[in-house]
Amino acid sequence: MQRGGTAAALIGLLALAGCAGDGGTPVPAEGWFNQLQTQVFNQHCLNAGCHNSTNVAGGLNLSPGASYAALVGVEPDNVVARADGMLRVEAFAPDNSFLLTKVTMPGLGEGGRMPLSMAPLSSDDITLIRTWITEGAPPAVTGVPTATATPTGAPPTATATPLDTATPSETPTAPNTATPTATVTGSAPPTATSTHTPSQTPTASETPTPTATPTLSLYAQIQTQIFDVSCATLFCHDLQGASNNLVLTPDVSYGDLVNVDPTNPAALAAGMKRVVPNDTANSYLLLKLTGPLTIPLGSRMPLAQPTLPPEQIQLVVDWINSGATQ
Repeated sequence: MQRGGTAAALIGLLALAGCAGDGGTPVPAEGWFNQLQTQVFNQHCLNAGCHNSTNVAGGLNLSPGASYAALVGVEPDNVVARADGMLRVEAFAPDNSFLLTKVTMPGLGEGGRMPLSMAPLSSDDITLIRTWITEGAPPAVTGVPTATATPTGAPPTATATPLDTATPSETPTAPNTATPTATVTGSAPPTATSTHTPSQTPTASETPTPTATPTLSLYAQIQTQIFDVSCATLFCHDLQGASNNLVLTPDVSYGDLVNVDPTNPAALAAGMKRVVPNDTANSYLLLKLTGPLTIPLGSRMPLAQPTLPPEQIQLVVDWINSGATQ
């Protein structure tokens, strides 16, 4: 019995060893994080106005050399995710890593899906992120160059071929521009003199009376021209995204702005509010729309879109200076 039991145990150990040898995901030659930096961050996250060293959207810099320290073991800026105990990346715990949530499907109050205003990441990119976290979120492999988002290899320099500037042997003769004079024989036609008298004169009652267009309030203009078009878009400041706990949809935006504390720690520490009536200097909304911003204050809005035109910025200024009424 003892010998049989020993044999069975040995077979079991060999079976486990065989399973262990067959499992696991092969490590990329350049290392998990090096591939993640090249394949995902450089290609999709370092766009103008996003997670680069200049803008640092959401306090997150995903530039080479800075991204790892900004992710692993770091609390997110998002209030909802932080309240749920999530980290930007928690080693061995992909489901508790806010990075993975942000590139798949954020919940209510967790902001927009990333990359913002772009196509979702491919399934291969999502798998790469999940696998890296599941494997313990190992750091970058030193000594392996990390490719940037720019194409490798300098493009060939085109040599301009000079145009043939030789003077043609024959110069085209300018067309005859003389106006031919028609000679009419016979008697000239009589000159017609209009003696027609209109039979009816239009009366003034036929002219339509213009209808006055109602004038929208300053805030209604801001809502329709700015918030509805550039801010309350899918996964941003709409009801589902509620990025940074700010909803800018009609009937909600005013209550989320005026005399409300911002979620940004630096703006809050500076005593700012999202909108302070008659005080543009301490209205964080105006600061976010104009920029440039220092790193702790976040990125200029709307994110990854052109700056608002001067007339729209002035509309916000006028509204705040007039008391920020609804």
